[in-house]
Amino acid sequence: MALCVASSLPAPASAQTDCVIQGAVAIFMVYQAENPDAVFFSEDGCLAGGGRGNGCCPGSKCAVCEPNTVQSAGGKEMRWNSCVCEPCEPGSAQFRVGMRVCEPCPAGWYQQVRGQTQCDACPPGTFNGDVGRSTPCDPCPPGTYSSSDVRAYREATTKTYRGVGVSFDPSAGASRCAACPAGTFQPEFGGRSPEECQECPPGFYSESGASECVACPAGTYQPYAGRASERDCLPCAAGMCSDADASVECYQCCPVANLACDAYLKRARGFYGQKAWYSNDGEVGRVPTDRKDEFLERLCARGCREYGVVNWCVTGVCAA
Repeated sequence: MALCVASSLPAPASAQTDCVIQGAVAIFMVYQAENPDAVFFSEDGCLAGGGRGNGCCPGSKCAVCEPNTVQSAGGKEMRWNSCVCEPCEPGSAQFRVGMRVCEPCPAGWYQQVRGQTQCDACPPGTFNGDVGRSTPCDPCPPGTYSSSDVRAYREATTKTYRGVGVSFDPSAGASRCAACPAGTFQPEFGGRSPEECQECPPGFYSESGASECVACPAGTYQPYAGRASERDCLPCAAGMCSDADASVECYQCCPVANLACDAYLKRARGFYGQKAWYSNDGEVGRVPTDRKDEFLERLCARGCREYGVVNWCVTGVCAA
């Protein structure tokens, strides 16, 4: 039969699991009078799980074993292997008893400390795409948020790492960061959820993964929030203008609304709103630099004889 016991050189066993603690020496004894090597044979001399006994405690590995022999009181030769229970290195863990190797932490997880029984999930807002990470996870860049897949999460916690004892959190244990959808933005590092992706205001748009929104260019306008492309920036109609980026509306800049005009006839917002604003008396307020008679003369050159309040040109016929 085979038995794994704690060595008397310091090889104490754990009182709770009856396994050999880290740094101690585990002894795997093999005895058979006629063929002492026939029981629980292993190529490297280590018996995973300690044969019928217990091996190294969780958080450690029985990596290198040395053969030994001793004569029993009855003259029989007994053969046994002594193995040091080595702590798992940072970036790995082992929750089972008597293992030869420690398991590297999967993507989305990490472990900074030696001799651990489990890896730690990347906290919300961070990610790790590498296996065997021993340093903290990286923060998600602006325009993204941490996102873990439930299937990968279950594989990391129910197979090699079963017994971790944590519940699924879609923002933790992430091996990647998901891009904020088009029409939204996220300006900070460490985004934790899609709810942190903010909607672009009117006058702006964004493609997916944006850290900031882009302003619609002058000459266009955009009255809706959450737009996803520059194609959503609407061109101003004929007779209308927007002088600045990020405009949410266009204003009447030509004397005739809905009719394109030459540059010399274009005016700033409000100039073509009310007929009373055009005066020869030098009144204060939004008064164009042109004298009223000069303006009307130019307007007449475009074929207008009568002037309305909003569109100014009504008849399209010039006086003789």
